[in-house]
Amino acid sequence: MTFSTSTLLVGFVLMLLQVLAALPWLSLAFISRADWRAFRTKPFSSWMMNRLIIALVGCLAFPVLILLLVPSRDSLEILGRLYAALLQVQITLDLFIGVFALLLWQPSEAFLTRLSQRGGVGRGLANAIGFVLDYLWFGPKIGAVALAAFREGVRQWLFWLLTGMAAALMFISVFIPYFTFGEDYLMVKQLGYDTIMLAAILFGALTASLSISDEIEGRTAITVMSKPVSRRQFMLGKYTGIVLAALFMFGILGAYFEGVLLLKHWWERLEPLTRPVESQAVTEAWIGVVPTPAWVTETLERWALPSTATDVLRGIGQWSAHTLDTLPGLVLCFSQVMVLVALAVALATRVPMVVNLVTVFIVYFLSHLTPVLLAVSRRARANNPNDVEPHLVGFVARVFDTILPDLGAFRMDQALLSDAPPPTGPFLQYVASVTFYGLIYTSIVLLVGLILFEDRDLA
Repeated sequence: MTFSTSTLLVGFVLMLLQVLAALPWLSLAFISRADWRAFRTKPFSSWMMNRLIIALVGCLAFPVLILLLVPSRDSLEILGRLYAALLQVQITLDLFIGVFALLLWQPSEAFLTRLSQRGGVGRGLANAIGFVLDYLWFGPKIGAVALAAFREGVRQWLFWLLTGMAAALMFISVFIPYFTFGEDYLMVKQLGYDTIMLAAILFGALTASLSISDEIEGRTAITVMSKPVSRRQFMLGKYTGIVLAALFMFGILGAYFEGVLLLKHWWERLEPLTRPVESQAVTEAWIGVVPTPAWVTETLERWALPSTATDVLRGIGQWSAHTLDTLPGLVLCFSQVMVLVALAVALATRVPMVVNLVTVFIVYFLSHLTPVLLAVSRRARANNPNDVEPHLVGFVARVFDTILPDLGAFRMDQALLSDAPPPTGPFLQYVASVTFYGLIYTSIVLLVGLILFEDRDLA
């Protein structure tokens, strides 16, 4: 194994990216407010310089250690995939930190005044910030309630129990024979989507019932809303915190799910990931684990790096393509979770936990059953137009179809099990439109919940 300068430089840059991605969550977990105040007053203190030197030395030493211990191409590609998975988890943590920093951000009047006094772009930016804060932004009060709900949800044993159970079920699904004539991989993929979605729905419904109902029944909500926090801010903050905790579960299980799919790929001895894709048509015809994309191969050939760096970067490209392949399904599943958690939050302002959970799962069941009832009633009316029962079933099914959410639109069954996968462009448009539909339905449910909560007597 040769220690070329370009290989060491690539390894240094990759390790530096990991260190930079780790800074937000490490600083939040291990640096106190006193340390931050000391850092602002004296940024180049001895303790900061010592940690900076240790990080730089580690970024230089780790690539050398990899060159000594990992000589083969397959091992280097696996290392690249592990690197990309770790970076994905760290970016997920950083995004949550950024979201809560944005929710809690409240610019001062002095800042907006100074910004508007600069004229031109500054005045326009100040007016835009003021419009967002006045009409669109949740505000720091909702952000504070959301942060408290998020911490409460993530710290409780239910979150980690459901996450562990979902991870165990996905791992076991790899070794179960499904007798699908070569389509076991797709079964594992669909089961993984459903497992993550059901775990998040159960967590969101239980957390909403326990958090909101218990606070209302225990008169804790009166204390919170005397801060002052309005009922709208209380309910929207609770929903935001709970749905972000469910999204955090999605982030953890999503990265694990991608590893499970790679394990299934290895267990079934499918085509190797190193097989390059030569055309876009081949990419669209590939349903399972995405092989090395053409753009990854072409970019690595253009860079002409040493073989060690090329193998690691190829593994990173393979994981990135694999992530992009599973991401649309996770987005659709989370849109379904978003709608049902909104329903649980709205019901939690009026009904106890047992009634809330039963109602949420009845809505889930009927929403998936309604298309079947519509199809059966339509076929029965065509065969026997004079019978009353098909018309009655069709009427009830149409009522359910009008009121209940179309949860069947959030599923990936047709895209996974069809003979020809949908083209990339139209499929992404479909995912975007269904996600927008989920946002609209969620807004309607939360609006109904706010109306119910305004009439609730908390005394």
